[in-house]
Amino acid sequence: MAEKIHLEIPVAESQRINAHLFLPEKEIDVPVFIFCHGFKGFRDWGFFPRIADYFCCENVAVITFNHTFNGVDEAHPTDFTRLDLFAQNTVTRELSEIQSVINWVHNQAEAFGIDSDRIILGGHSRGGANAIVAASTSKFISKVVAWAPVAHYASMFASADLKKWEKEGVLIIPNARTGQQMPLNYAYWQNLIVNEGKYNVMEAAGSLQIPLLLIHGLDDKSVPLVHSEKLHNECWHALLVKMENADHTFNTPHPAPEKLPAQAVELLTNTLEFILD
Repeated sequence: MAEKIHLEIPVAESQRINAHLFLPEKEIDVPVFIFCHGFKGFRDWGFFPRIADYFCCENVAVITFNHTFNGVDEAHPTDFTRLDLFAQNTVTRELSEIQSVINWVHNQAEAFGIDSDRIILGGHSRGGANAIVAASTSKFISKVVAWAPVAHYASMFASADLKKWEKEGVLIIPNARTGQQMPLNYAYWQNLIVNEGKYNVMEAAGSLQIPLLLIHGLDDKSVPLVHSEKLHNECWHALLVKMENADHTFNTPHPAPEKLPAQAVELLTNTLEFILD
């Protein structure tokens, strides 16, 4: 049984990242998997909390966390109750927060029995892109895992009316699961444009000198397989797993059923093998 520890990791502007650290029973020089959620995701979405069920049994620690402006707070960890914060989010903010988590893990590794030389960074969808970009500039990451990642941040808004977004100052993004209309300020797009070269996911993948695992479902309609194929072409040593009969969430709804779909189990199994290899 894994030990679950609630963490509050300080970041800029007096904000704190709410994270869960899952420690295996061994607790001596174990690797750690830091997981980054995606655009309309959160720490406790779907099968994300179950990552620890699979990894800790094999003596791999896990950290899952919420970005401070992802629209979810600790009082309602599975609902978007802070759309005012969601609207103000940026890629810059998320990448900075990921670096804060990485630094915290590196600095606190000995205290928690974690091997500071085996810090694996992973993420889903936009979180996968974040993991690749963050890993490309961090000296503490030993491996990277990206589940159904986007190859370009801008591709998330391919269907958006950019002129209308600029004029009105806000883009409304429907949440099919909750029925909510989620606002995103034009500052998000401006942040991407200003940092277009700095936040180039393809170039980041190509610059990686550490192992990279890409896993993508063949039936992914939200982020088509071609995104991972492009990243694989840029990173010559990357491993690309194309999963049959798997959609963007690897066939897992929210909340997740007690028995995870075979695709989610396969995803976790492949990732664990990559970590332990």
